[in-house]
Amino acid sequence: MTISNVLGKAFRLAYYPICRSYARLFVKDKPADAILRSFCRLAFLTVYGYWPDLARPRLFAERLWDRMLHARQPLLTLISDKYLVRDYVAEKVGPGCLIPLLWSGERPEDIPYDRLPHRFVIKTNHGCGYNILVPDKAQADRAGIAAKLARWLAVNYGEDTYLGIAWGYRNIRPVIIIEEFITADGRPPADFKFYCFAGRAEVVTVHFDRYGEKKSIALNRDFERLRFRPSFKQYAVDQPKPPNFAAMLDLAERLSQGFNFLRVDLYRLEERIYFGELTPYPVGVSKFISFDIRDLDRPLGEKWGGNPDWI
Repeated sequence: MTISNVLGKAFRLAYYPICRSYARLFVKDKPADAILRSFCRLAFLTVYGYWPDLARPRLFAERLWDRMLHARQPLLTLISDKYLVRDYVAEKVGPGCLIPLLWSGERPEDIPYDRLPHRFVIKTNHGCGYNILVPDKAQADRAGIAAKLARWLAVNYGEDTYLGIAWGYRNIRPVIIIEEFITADGRPPADFKFYCFAGRAEVVTVHFDRYGEKKSIALNRDFERLRFRPSFKQYAVDQPKPPNFAAMLDLAERLSQGFNFLRVDLYRLEERIYFGELTPYPVGVSKFISFDIRDLDRPLGEKWGGNPDWI
C-alpha cells in the first residue's frame, strides 16, 4: 500500500464520520447547506484530485455530487429501492425483463428455505453490495446468512456510509428480497452498465466475473472500445458485440427517460435481457469508477442537463 493510499484511508476514517454526523443531525432531508458543501469539497478533492465547483457544476463528477447534495425528488428514493423499483420498471417497459422474485420479507428468520429452489440470490433493497449468492442451499450457512442480513438491515445506507450524502437511500424501508439465480455456464452473467444522458446511452461498461477477478471494458454506444491512457487497465480480450445489443440499448434508454443522467444496469443471458438496477449515484464518493473519469469528466458533464423538467 502506497503512502497516498494510507493517507487517503486515514482521511476517510477521520473525516467521513464528521460529514455523516453533520448531514444526519442538521441537514436530514433538506438540500445541503453551505457547511455540508464545504465538508464535501475537501472530500471531493481527495477522491478526484481537483477542487469542485458545486455552485455551478459542469463536469460529470461535479454533477454527481451536486445531485447527492441537492436533489430531493421522491423518485430518487423509489428507483434506489431494489424492491419497489420492480413495479416502476414493469410499468415503464413491462415485467418481462425482471428476474423472478421468489420471496420478500423483513426478518431473516422468516426466510422459507424449504420452499426455495436449489439455488437463489438473497439481497436487501436499501443499499449497494448487499448480495448473497446461494449456489447450493444444502451447503448454505443459514445462521451466517441471518447474521449478515441483520447487520445490513440495521444500516441506513444513505446516512451511515461514505459521506452520508446519498440521499436517495435515506428513506428506504429495508426489505429482504430473494430472486432466482440466473447463470451463464454456472457463473453470474455479464453485467452491462449503460450511462444514459437525457435518455441517450453514451457509455457502456461491461463487467465479467463480477464475483471473481472483476474484469471490465468500457465502450461507446456503437460498441467500440474507449481508449484511455495506458495506466488505466481494461480487460485485454476483445468481446464480440452481442446480437441483441440494440435491444439492450433501447431498453436502457427507455428506462432512463425522465432523468438527465441515470445509469441503467442490465444482464444478458444468451438471448434474454434482465433488469439489474437503476443507479442515480454511480460510485459517487469512491476513487474507482467504471471508466477513466479524467478523460470523460468534461464531455459527459456537457451531456448532462438536457431537459430542465427532468431530474
